Amino acid sequence: MTALLEQLHRLQDRIQFVRDRMRERDTVPADLVEVDREFREKVEAVERLKTRLAEADKEARRAEAELADLKEKQKKYQTQLRNVQSSREYSAVLNEIDGVDRLIRTTEEKFLGLEEEIESARTELATREKSLPSETAEHEEKLKDWRVAQRAINDELTQAQKEIDGLEATIPPRDRAEFHRLLDKKRGLAVSRVIQIASSYSCSACHVKIRPAALQLLKAGREMVYCDTCKRILYYEANS
Repeated sequence: MTALLEQLHRLQDRIQFVRDRMRERDTVPADLVEVDREFREKVEAVERLKTRLAEADKEARRAEAELADLKEKQKKYQTQLRNVQSSREYSAVLNEIDGVDRLIRTTEEKFLGLEEEIESARTELATREKSLPSETAEHEEKLKDWRVAQRAINDELTQAQKEIDGLEATIPPRDRAEFHRLLDKKRGLAVSRVIQIASSYSCSACHVKIRPAALQLLKAGREMVYCDTCKRILYYEANS
């Protein structure tokens, strides 16, 4: 049991190491935050332009199709107008034509506005895309030291993950499942080391004293012992 607890304690340590180093790797250094923000804004502006261009193009095609339908209706009503038999019918058809004419003018204005927007967006996008490669190179040059540090962290993470995989493979499935259950429930701290202050022993997580009977079981190392208060697995190091 002592060997298992050592493995679980080491596994927890390595998992926390990976989490901490990943956070460090992915956090932009304070002196580069503004530089990175400005570059990301440029990249996001290009993506927004591409998205809006695609949307405006769809809207323009829809407006063009609506315009074609309205003009067909206009032709149909004009034909009807020539064949009406009474002034009442004549007035009704004229009203329909007036309504279609208004819709045609509105749709034409919308279509022309979209055409202008598309042309303007294409020009702006071309300008931004032309300058983006040099801006990217400049950005990476400013971040090169951080990139070196990130690669070094990635190497550390690769080694740590190999150790984690090795530990996971040697821990019995039931104990491994219990460990991960606690790890998730207890915010990354499933195994709590026992600490000695003067003549008493306490759980290092919740700082509550450990019962003498529980301490004897821990020292014997024959079974897994949990903290009475925080319910974490207790780990006792005889030489600590």
